[in-house]
Amino acid sequence: MCCRQLLPAWIGGQWPFSCPVRVRNTGSVTDTSSGIRAAVPGDIGEILKVDHLAAQADLERAEYLRGRVRSGECLVHLAGGSVRGFVVLQPARFFGRDFIDLLVVDAAHRRAGIGRALLEAALSTAGTDQVFTSTNVSNMAMRSLLEDEGWSFSGQLTGLDEGDPELVFYAIRQP
Repeated sequence: MCCRQLLPAWIGGQWPFSCPVRVRNTGSVTDTSSGIRAAVPGDIGEILKVDHLAAQADLERAEYLRGRVRSGECLVHLAGGSVRGFVVLQPARFFGRDFIDLLVVDAAHRRAGIGRALLEAALSTAGTDQVFTSTNVSNMAMRSLLEDEGWSFSGQLTGLDEGDPELVFYAIRQP
């Protein structure tokens, strides 16, 4: 079974690439699987450890992540059965278009292609042809990733994080 058969129906869309490994959506991260799949409730503990804000006892952030897993809006990247990163893709959240709300890679595993793989998976599984995301000006790693992947700059928002404007980007999902 390929990973495109495992994602929830709301994600829809076509996978423009073949899945390099078989992944399962049948349990927790104690599985020895590798690759990207929809997050399941058994992943929440590791997702919270990967996210530095949730790991620092940000209860609001932790509850937000639990909700995204329960709603089927979170994909995880596994390696050796452990969560190395995750992405939250919210359907039709931004002016009727899907929005990548959060992409986090474990600090010990950054610069290894995990963020790129999660970004590609989110874009390819989106339910809308145009997908948006945003990041702070100070987040050079995410800005570089978006530029490398051909995302287009859409605009800038001020007033959210004092002194660190939010940059909005979009990409067109390829059929």
